[in-house]
Amino acid sequence: MTVEINDPYRESLAAYALGALDEGEIPALEKHLQTCQFCRDELAAYGKLGEDLLAALPPRQPPADLRRRLQEHLSPRQESIPSKRKWSLGQIALGAALVLLLGITLFSVFQVQILQRQQAALARQINNEQTALAMLAYPGTRTLPLNGADIVGNLLVDPDRNVASLIVWNLPTLPADQIYQVWLIDPQGKRTSGGTFNSETNQLFTTVSIPAPEAYSNYSGLGVTIEPAGGSPAPTGRNVFKVGL
Repeated sequence: MTVEINDPYRESLAAYALGALDEGEIPALEKHLQTCQFCRDELAAYGKLGEDLLAALPPRQPPADLRRRLQEHLSPRQESIPSKRKWSLGQIALGAALVLLLGITLFSVFQVQILQRQQAALARQINNEQTALAMLAYPGTRTLPLNGADIVGNLLVDPDRNVASLIVWNLPTLPADQIYQVWLIDPQGKRTSGGTFNSETNQLFTTVSIPAPEAYSNYSGLGVTIEPAGGSPAPTGRNVFKVGL
């Protein structure tokens, strides 16, 4: 290939050899170098010249503090690691007081819930006893004895007002997973739930008001069984007592 003196690629060879050529001009020059032996030889000469110049320079010992200055200038500043927080005596005392206050609050809420349940149970008991007393004073109330082993009590029935009240003495208190359930029995033997109840601890007798979806005259008997907590759709547990209507 014939190379003219004013070949524009020759002017870029020196900058290319030093790595200073503009990036936009590099692709065209490298493509030219693939076909131009003259430019390749001149580029090689530039490279050898640079190596000779570096070899000709006498070695110099860098200043003693150069390394330190470079590290200070180039190394990123490391953020200081925060030290573990130290708690003062006042902060510890405040934290302990807050924990104690939280414990007292939770205990108070628990006690209030217990009192509310006890008050609700007492209110039901008073209402049931007042109903039984009112029925005993009414001349139309029927008093029916209960029929069961070791069971003493009566069923009070007011057919005119469709009200019934159960009075049972010394009825055992069931555990939390069990409940007494009342069953109203029609002449065909079908049993309809009349509600659930449990006896109160340390009470001599248990009084329960028994609602009926129909007139009591439509039923021939009433029974009580022990069922799982929450009651059952039909009798499944042991029969406690039964009374005929």
